[in-house]
Amino acid sequence: MIHVIGWNATLDVGDEASLALDVDSTSLRVREGTGGMQALTGDDKANIEQTINDEVLLRTPIQFRSSVVQLGDRRLGVEGELTLMGESRSIGFELAVDGGSRLNGSAVVKQSEWGMTPYTALFGALTVTDEVEVGVDVTLGAAEDYELMRPQELKPALLELDRISRLTIEAHYQLYRDYVAKRNEIVEELAAADRGAANQIHSDLRSLKIELASAIGAIRNHELYFEQLGGEGRNPAGAAGRLIERDFGSAEDWRADLKATGLAGRGWAWTAYDWDEGRLFNYVGDANNTYPIWNATPLIVLDVQEHAYVLDFGTDREAYIDAFFANLDWSVVNDRVWTHAIPLKS
Repeated sequence: MIHVIGWNATLDVGDEASLALDVDSTSLRVREGTGGMQALTGDDKANIEQTINDEVLLRTPIQFRSSVVQLGDRRLGVEGELTLMGESRSIGFELAVDGGSRLNGSAVVKQSEWGMTPYTALFGALTVTDEVEVGVDVTLGAAEDYELMRPQELKPALLELDRISRLTIEAHYQLYRDYVAKRNEIVEELAAADRGAANQIHSDLRSLKIELASAIGAIRNHELYFEQLGGEGRNPAGAAGRLIERDFGSAEDWRADLKATGLAGRGWAWTAYDWDEGRLFNYVGDANNTYPIWNATPLIVLDVQEHAYVLDFGTDREAYIDAFFANLDWSVVNDRVWTHAIPLKS
């Protein structure tokens, strides 16, 4: 069984009813397999997901656009075009309407009709059949407070950084995409979580909300991190330079303090403007859900987790931080200063 985590759908039921579906193909998550001698391990599931991304769907989007939506007695008859791997084919299916808000049904997709070779592993002992049943079970409006998120695009300049390799950036970016998919998965699970548990401190609701805080922190940290790279480094200039000189004394002192903060931390280091203190400060965070520091605005975000540097620098985190400084884009940092209206005078 494979679940789709990252998707968006719009159903209009007016005079001209329509259904549109967009799926992030990299968000497919393997839940279980049946019929084998033993259950799939975590590594088995991860390998299948990697193969789907790299060899089957090639990370291409999946789309469905209806041509006909017929409203019947507690059912919807849908016909339209399904696009896989850039190939479009006609498909039809029915959705049952339960209680006016829940839709469920299924359609059969034959992979070979789209030019895809069904997945096999372990010398054919593990297979995905050519005809795949795609099930739909959704409650309309269940996640209205949390819309599903799509990952931001990676700037091409990040693939040509000084001393930080394309391989590192691509692996790092995929981790960010995984956090987006995880956030979407948690949001869907929260919609069905029991809010009446007797002991909330040991409930599924508590666990999900802790995981959600961690995923959101990771997403925002990584977006800020990627956004600010691709520059020429050098000393800070403009508004950011004025703030750094005011609150640290010099660019050299700021750089030394942020470097020491990064080396002391286990996850993240930030140069942030603290609105309560009225100045810049270099903070350290050991986990994703330590972001944000309350009432502080991050201007520079340094990832010091191993995935950010180990492929290029091994255990030499100090050399990685030097490379990070050399690739900062101060125009982005200055935009953050102006966007948040951070005062330049004490």
